[in-house]
Amino acid sequence: MPLGTVVRSEISMSDLPAVASEQVAGTVDELRACTGLPFFAVRIDSRCVVEVAGQLPPMIPDCVREELQQLTHPKKWETNAGMVFYAVPFCVENRTRYAALGYIPSAKASVAQVTRCEPPADLIIAGSQAGWSARQLRHFWNECEALSGNVVERLITLAAEHLSGRSARLRLEDELDHVTCQLDHTYEEISLLHDLSRNLQVSQGPTSLADLCVRRLHALVDAGGSLILINDRSRRNLLHSRGVLPFEPRELETLIESFSDVEWSRPLVRNHVGKTLLGADYPRLSNFILVPIQEGQHRKGWVFCCNRTHGQEFGTVEAGFMNSVATILGTHVRNTELYQQNQDLLIGFVRSLVSSLDAKDPYTRGHSERVALIARRIGKHMKLPEGDLRDIYLSGLLHDVGKIGIDDRILRKPGRLTDAEFEAVKAHPTIGYNILKGLSNLQHILPGVRNHHENFDGTGYPDKLAGDDIPLMARILAVADGYDAMGSDRPYRKGMPNQKIEEIFRKGRNEQWDPNVIDAYFACREDILNIYATYSLEAGAPIDGSLSTISLDR
Repeated sequence: MPLGTVVRSEISMSDLPAVASEQVAGTVDELRACTGLPFFAVRIDSRCVVEVAGQLPPMIPDCVREELQQLTHPKKWETNAGMVFYAVPFCVENRTRYAALGYIPSAKASVAQVTRCEPPADLIIAGSQAGWSARQLRHFWNECEALSGNVVERLITLAAEHLSGRSARLRLEDELDHVTCQLDHTYEEISLLHDLSRNLQVSQGPTSLADLCVRRLHALVDAGGSLILINDRSRRNLLHSRGVLPFEPRELETLIESFSDVEWSRPLVRNHVGKTLLGADYPRLSNFILVPIQEGQHRKGWVFCCNRTHGQEFGTVEAGFMNSVATILGTHVRNTELYQQNQDLLIGFVRSLVSSLDAKDPYTRGHSERVALIARRIGKHMKLPEGDLRDIYLSGLLHDVGKIGIDDRILRKPGRLTDAEFEAVKAHPTIGYNILKGLSNLQHILPGVRNHHENFDGTGYPDKLAGDDIPLMARILAVADGYDAMGSDRPYRKGMPNQKIEEIFRKGRNEQWDPNVIDAYFACREDILNIYATYSLEAGAPIDGSLSTISLDR
């Protein structure tokens, strides 16, 4: 069998992509280590030799070249020139097919052929073309161990099985890495949904939740730009964005109008936008997902992600995840609205009660509101949390609501009350408590309503509590209530001057009032005097806030 023409065209390893170059060189080195045979590499589709560190002069006889394209398993060829050629096919990461080729002296050749110092003529030609000197070529040929074709076949078959096992392992490792990345991504998605569920307090509104969503969502879907638009109760658009958008955030509604015929029962996914009429209007928009924020028939906004990174397309996974986020947001926005409606009803109820009380006892009109303001200022000086200050304020507004159940003749009596009449008035904390206790949203203010007439020494009413057994809310309201009651005009007396009130406070500490609360009063007395100086009955609302800002959620 003649050797035929030697293939001269070569590809340098540097001409290959970095990953392919590394894999080709690694495979050839591994085959050489497994078999002890020399190899060079050939790219099968072009039959070009890939230079591999000069292990041997590249040479491909006709018999090998003719079978390269169909080569699927290791194979050996024996020639009449006393040589054994062999080839092991393999693929690299980009699916390009290569073959590791080589040759050695055949052990079946005649002793004269094998022991000759001069290599075969075709090898001499191949060596010359590869730039090998005659001395280098003779040394290479004499150092090659002669093996039979059967031994070579067994060696390359075992080596190919080893490579196949390694490829399977690498494939499994790649799949494991892919699954690990998917699990990490899924964990982040679940983590976001969990964080959303933990931040569904209806009293906070959708703003903070939308900001959390857009920050995390932007990274999870690998978007170039992300935007969440929410319509609040006042019909304003709340915009939250991340990354680079291909248009101004407020132009999202213009984009949405382009899809007025869409049913919106599922996310809208568009890839390859640049090839469409929409792409002409938005030249920087490559692809996007648009999902409505809605609950039932109530549409509350939109979730939008665009221009996926690394040239990727948006798919069902990203659309499904964004739809989950939009569903949670839609439910939260709707629940927030329902909560606010309930809060408005409750606030209206509180205002009605306070107005009813003012109508029954015109001499104390504004008393409840001033007590609420003073009590909140004292609580603020005592460094109570904002939620507790809101409770104190609301309890101050309603602390005398039980007087609705007191006879008008007693409340409007111009002179001093008899003992019997005073006992009737003393029932108002209990009456107020009974009026409000059925309202679940007001449970947290009941201690102030019921116990604001308890004395620190236990001589008060209705429960004769003493010291720290009296709720702190009630102890603060007791000071605020006493201050306003002593300073206000009554039919039978004029209001006391501030100096006289403070003298009574000093004498009554530890007996009628909590000394810590009295100390807090004196520490912020200038602010309390300012409350009195600026309070206006005509305004009908607190100086530093309004009922509409009070959260009734606990």
